[in-house]
Amino acid sequence: MKLFVWLAAKWYRKAAEQGDAGAQCLLGISYDEGRGVEQSDTEAAKWWRKAARQGHKEAKSMLEALQK
Repeated sequence: MKLFVWLAAKWYRKAAEQGDAGAQCLLGISYDEGRGVEQSDTEAAKWWRKAARQGHKEAKSMLEALQK
């Protein structure tokens, strides 16, 4: 199971780095939960911010919740 989680995070990163807002949001979730990557609120916020700037509603919500 850990291999699949790690692979998912790897592919999310590839797509996120190319500007895919959905992948950026999912990568943020991965960082928030520490799934496939080391847990980091800073990294989660970074990726959610990028997605939110593109209008991704879930990323905006996740970012707001993290900042509370």
